[in-house]
Amino acid sequence: MEIKVSSFGQIAEITGKEFMVKAADLDSLKLYLIQKFPELSDRKFAFAVNKKLVQENIILNQNDVVALMPPYSGG
Repeated sequence: MEIKVSSFGQIAEITGKEFMVKAADLDSLKLYLIQKFPELSDRKFAFAVNKKLVQENIILNQNDVVALMPPYSGG
């Protein structure tokens, strides 16, 4: 199933801002991203699916939008 991936900050500098990819769940998406962009293997980032932060593996659906969020600090 094809999903849209949007990246922000330092992550976007590595992957580009937006692209489409086929992935069944977040674990397979993360594996794909690290294989395609090896620089991500030593970077921390979070996933947001349809604008909601997600910390566990979830099944992705057609037309989901996954955002790759770099670490952020409060201020």
